[in-house]
Amino acid sequence: KSEKVFDILDKITPDDGLLFEKLKDEGKGKASFASDKTSFGAMGDSTYEYMIKLWIQGGRKEGKYRKMWDKAMEGLHSQLVQKSTPNGLTYIADRKHGRLDHKMDHLVCFMGGSLALGAYTDPSGIDSSRAKRDLKTAKALTYTCYQMYARTKTGISSEFVKFSGGDDFQVPSSAPYYILRPEVVEAFYYLSVLTGDPIYREWGWEVFQSIEKYCKTKYGYGSLHNVNDPSMEPEDRMESFFLAETLKYLYLLFDPDSDIDILNKHVFNTEAHPVKIFEN
Repeated sequence: KSEKVFDILDKITPDDGLLFEKLKDEGKGKASFASDKTSFGAMGDSTYEYMIKLWIQGGRKEGKYRKMWDKAMEGLHSQLVQKSTPNGLTYIADRKHGRLDHKMDHLVCFMGGSLALGAYTDPSGIDSSRAKRDLKTAKALTYTCYQMYARTKTGISSEFVKFSGGDDFQVPSSAPYYILRPEVVEAFYYLSVLTGDPIYREWGWEVFQSIEKYCKTKYGYGSLHNVNDPSMEPEDRMESFFLAETLKYLYLLFDPDSDIDILNKHVFNTEAHPVKIFEN
């Protein structure tokens, strides 16, 4: 059934490879898009993530998924990848009604890991122009995601940021909160494993220390109402993905002896559960 969904999506995918966030059931195994918003954040992120991961899990034999991924990455680079002012931070904008919305969800930061994974598994090789482009974007995007943490008063990112004005980005008054999301440390993990660059462990340690300082409660960890107000106490609420994803990726980031092999043996699903790559 899940494969059928991708068959339907493949048939209605626009020429630029970028999907809209809502579908309408047209009956008889057909669907159409019921929205004109494109986003790699909420309501769209996991679809793209599973394009590359289904291909890898299937032993890199089911070309449909890789083709959908590569087509989407072409559209991403030609239409959604943007640079901030004044420091040229790389971000992925949303698109609504054919126009760019210069905001980026914390959720979008998963793309740092997925782009790197796509580059290192590119059928044309890591030295191909496409793989080099995707890895460059992965690194630049992940640096932006790190800055989303480093520039707040708690050292923790808000739910999303707005890229406008002359100060790169701002924490919006409508979403200054942090609900223990994992996507940034997820990207740190992938890039650390794939590139071997120690900077991602350093950034991960900074993030972990901030979470320990501002989110820890007597019995667990809580969300923050405002990442720019260090005086506020964390909420009495902990999302389940904090244990399943955020802490798991942080643990693996600092575990050099892990048996997890993201290139040859394992794939993490979108909730960070490792599953084995099919041999046949």
